[in-house]
Amino acid sequence: METALHLTAILATAAGTACLYLGSPRQQWLPCPWPARPARGGGAAFLAVSWAVWAAILHPATAFFAMLTAAMILSMVAPATILVRRRT
Repeated sequence: METALHLTAILATAAGTACLYLGSPRQQWLPCPWPARPARGGGAAFLAVSWAVWAAILHPATAFFAMLTAAMILSMVAPATILVRRRT
């Protein structure tokens, strides 16, 4: 059961991070960025859901830092995947 919750939390964090990335003006995944306000709102909503799922498993403060750690890792991976995709 906890494995499914961990996976759900990581997927929600990934969705939130992707929304924030795709709403930034210099994103390079799509030809043009998403509108900034809806992308930020969607990203914040996904990150809030992620925190709630993490908080169901962990202490709320630990859940917050677990969500932030996963979001930071995913924020670094997004631009790196662009470079790898362009070189192939």
